[in-house]
Amino acid sequence: MANTIDPLAGSYFVEALTDQMEQQAWDYIHRIDEMGGMVTAVERGYPQAEIADSAYKYQKQIDSGEKIMVGVNKYATDHPPSPSGE
Repeated sequence: MANTIDPLAGSYFVEALTDQMEQQAWDYIHRIDEMGGMVTAVERGYPQAEIADSAYKYQKQIDSGEKIMVGVNKYATDHPPSPSGE
């Protein structure tokens, strides 16, 4: 694999994910355009609300264990690490 430029060689799965991500990005751009542009979106608090909503959903996933964060909600230790790292 290390000697291959594209080990997935145009994999249908990778291409489908790329197309899906591109479509979602364009949907988002069109939504902002429909508001009157980015300045209007910021004035309405749209990006800030999107960031807050994303942070809330992420924290819910951490808290429920749906998303694993080593040392936070899985494989946490009861004692703090020592300054020497041992």
